[in-house]
Amino acid sequence: MAFTEISRRLAVLLFFPFLTTSLDNQCKNTLFTAHWFGQAGSATNEGANRVPTLNSIPTVKTGLNLCPSYNLKASCCSVAFEDVQEQAFKVYRNMIFPSKLVRVIEHRQSVLDVEHTAAYSVATKTEKEQFALALESFNAVLHPQIHAECWSALLQYTAGMNCFSCRPDWENFVTQAGNEVVRVHIDPKVCVDLWTGCESFGEAATALRHALLDSPLSKQAKSPVEDLQMFEDQQALCNWMHNEVALHPFQLPSEAEKEAAPSSGPGKLAVSKDSRRLEGLVSAKSAMLLDVMAEGDASGFKTSWIGLVGQGSF
Repeated sequence: MAFTEISRRLAVLLFFPFLTTSLDNQCKNTLFTAHWFGQAGSATNEGANRVPTLNSIPTVKTGLNLCPSYNLKASCCSVAFEDVQEQAFKVYRNMIFPSKLVRVIEHRQSVLDVEHTAAYSVATKTEKEQFALALESFNAVLHPQIHAECWSALLQYTAGMNCFSCRPDWENFVTQAGNEVVRVHIDPKVCVDLWTGCESFGEAATALRHALLDSPLSKQAKSPVEDLQMFEDQQALCNWMHNEVALHPFQLPSEAEKEAAPSSGPGKLAVSKDSRRLEGLVSAKSAMLLDVMAEGDASGFKTSWIGLVGQGSF
């Protein structure tokens, strides 16, 4: 056997482990660790209670309805896994996002109850006018014509991050610290798109906060003020969605969010506490930008928001 042939075969043998390792990692996005193929309770287990997982390696599938742009492409998603994706999306659609509006409704009722207190009966005319303005300011925040476009934008972003689980090239879009994704490289135009949908709601939220601050009577409400300051500024909204959704696309709701969710179903962010640590990190791959809004728009998730339904409706 010629020396060159031996060298070629040796090179293949040496390279093969790196090739298989790279292939194995393509469907092990660390944002979705609990859903990797082979995890405890996953589809590798026998029985009817097995939980669908991501593909073990990128596989060409058809019939994908939630992330149809990955049909006929080697991806990490499957029709079976769509049940998991749908449930993860519903957590945001039916619990996490609407719970903010429900808590605003609860606070409004708490403010309204101040009318029946001794403090209100002895209040000055100016204080009662300030109180009335505060109550009126809730209307814009809670009206679907004001918040529906914003909530639809939030859901579109969430759908896009859900479909990010399908990408075998996920490492190109993130910065990791060890085995943890600490930043998803979101395309800057996403922030503009989010703000386009939420600017009117942000103005209403700002007016409400100022009216409540200006009303001494409103401050006597027993229910806490819901934090909406992340909607008052484009960068704050972008930061909040990155930290709350992009880094936790399959998040579980808190107990408070479960309780506040309607029957049908946070302050302006400062620089992240990890920002200085992030500055020193370099992604293992060449950083690419994820247009998560475009991903969400191309998805099959129900991202259109028409308002609260059920006991929490306004």
